[in-house]
Parts: sequence; structure tokens; C-alpha cells
Amino acid sequence: MKLGKTKKTKMKIGIIGPSQSGKSTVFKILLEAHTSGTIGVFKDLDKRVGKVSEAFSSKKTTYPELIFVDLGSTSNISKKDLSCFQDIDLFVCVIGAFFSEQPKRDFENCLTDIIVSDLDLIQNRITRLEKEGKRQETEQELRLLEKCQAFISEGRPLLQLGLSQDEIKLFSGLFLLSLKPLILAINTSDEKREVLETKVKELEGFCASKGLSSIRFFGKTELELLELASGERENFLKEIGPGYNFREEFLRLITKELNLITFFTSGDKETKGWYLKSGLSVIEAAGKIHSDMKRGFIRAEVVNYEDFIKCGSIHKASEAGVLKVEGKDYIVKDGDIINIRFNV
Repeated sequence: MKLGKTKKTKMKIGIIGPSQSGKSTVFKILLEAHTSGTIGVFKDLDKRVGKVSEAFSSKKTTYPELIFVDLGSTSNISKKDLSCFQDIDLFVCVIGAFFSEQPKRDFENCLTDIIVSDLDLIQNRITRLEKEGKRQETEQELRLLEKCQAFISEGRPLLQLGLSQDEIKLFSGLFLLSLKPLILAINTSDEKREVLETKVKELEGFCASKGLSSIRFFGKTELELLELASGERENFLKEIGPGYNFREEFLRLITKELNLITFFTSGDKETKGWYLKSGLSVIEAAGKIHSDMKRGFIRAEVVNYEDFIKCGSIHKASEAGVLKVEGKDYIVKDGDIINIRFNV
């Protein structure tokens, strides 16, 4: 069955933070390249993708991807900025612990910028609805906006309010930034580790008090490691021990914050890894691959990666009874290899 054209979509991660904090350093480490650009594609070199591709003798191997965008500072967020921020799935706020005298204050300022932007949008929307007069169709939205206003006025991001998807849909046009997950990335130095430890711990404590995740990285050292050949780099990392694999640790944190799993599609032409929100059904996975697959879904043939590797092939997986035929309500698990049967 031929597929029509489809628009490919990837999760988009926005990097924010004050000047000289290490935003470009994060960008270079993640993309493993010395680039001056502000947008780039991060490939998750999941080893499972390569092994599945090898088992299927695929001509092409495609890894799951994330788009990273350097958004600069959050100071004085304008309407134009909001239009750029609206399709961001997660923010990474980079704070430099060794350049700044007060990194905690720097992070507080970034968080305040986001909260003030949301508060202005909420207050303006409330004022507009009140001018229009209470109507049955706007009462629910007005009550929810007032609830959000009270919550965010305490300096807490809206993501922690626990809004349902139906409630979030009520302000889909407002571009509320604090509804997005946010990770604090602390750029520190191994040369001054003891000197900086107090400032870093204070920053981590404040971040935790806001219910946000944080991660440390040694920007200068990790950039130097990029200069080494991959084999030489791996040997050096083994010698100096843990703490210098920011790229891998950061990816794990992002997938956790976005609640992502990875599933695979495979054949002789291509093996491809796909990100999917945990808890979604196989018909949503079909739509991720192509809208025609979702529309004409018949069934899915599913085998998990671990079972597949043990068996060595789809034929042997079928013989062993671990290749299952599933309907549209099947919940996709991390590592599932899926073949969608469809008709349009």
C-alpha cells in the first residue's frame, strides 16, 4: 500500500539562559560539533536500533531525533518571542556557576521571566472575558484562569498545578510557557569543584523547591573531550570516571521529563526508532509513522526488542509465540518492534 505525503514532526527542546551561562556549550556538546548555529538535530544513538537494523539487514538505519534550538535570554519576552516558543516541548535553562557570582539569582530571574509572561497573558484574558460579560460557555474558562492566576502568583510553574488535558485545551491559544517541562543545566568546573560546590548546591536546592529537575555538567572539559577521536574519548572517560557523559545523562533526563518511550519499525529498506509518549496506544504510534496508517489501521504485529534479540528473527519470534497480533487499543511498550497492517 502506497503512502501519501506526510509532515514529519520531532520533539523540540528550547535552550534558554543568561549570556555567558554556557548555552552554546550545551548546544555543541549535544550535537557533538563545534557549530555557531542556533538550531540542530540531536540523534539518540540507541544501540537497539542498530541491532534491529542488523537483524533485518536494513539498507538504512534511522535513529530517534530531537530538535534543539538556542532561544537566548528570557528577559523581556515579547509577542514575537512567544510565537517562537509556542512549539517548544521542553525548556532547558542553562546557568553558569563559575562565571556568575549569584547563579541562584540568575535562575530565579529566568523563572520569573517565564512566570511573569504567563501571568500577563492570564490577566489580560481574564480582563477580556470580564468585559464581555459572563456567559455559560466562558464561565468554566474564567474560573480556571482565576485558579491559575492564584497558583502562578506564588511563583510556581503551571505544570505543577496538575491540569487535565481538557483544561489545558481551554487556553491552547495563550502560549503559556510554564506549562512546559523545564530542566536546569548547571555549567560548572571540575578545576574549581570545591570552591563552586556551595553555590551549586544552593542552586540545586532552589530548583528542587520548585519541583524542577537539574543536572550538572563540566562544559569546558566536555568541549575538550569532543576534540578527541571517539575511541580515544571512550578510553579517557573510563580513566577519569563518571560525571563527564552529560550527553547520555541529559538524554535520559529529557525522555523522563517528556515521558517518552522508544518503539521501532523495521524492514529490509529501513529500521527506524521513534519517540512516543508513554501510555499511548498502537493506533497513536501508527499515526506517528503516517496519518494513513492511523486512518486505515487493521492490526499491529508486535514483538518486544528483548524477545526479538533472543529469537534472532521475526520468523523465530513467531514460532516462539512472542510475536503478537494486537488491536488498536494495545498500549505500546518501550522497545516494541511494530509492523502496522492498514488499508486506505
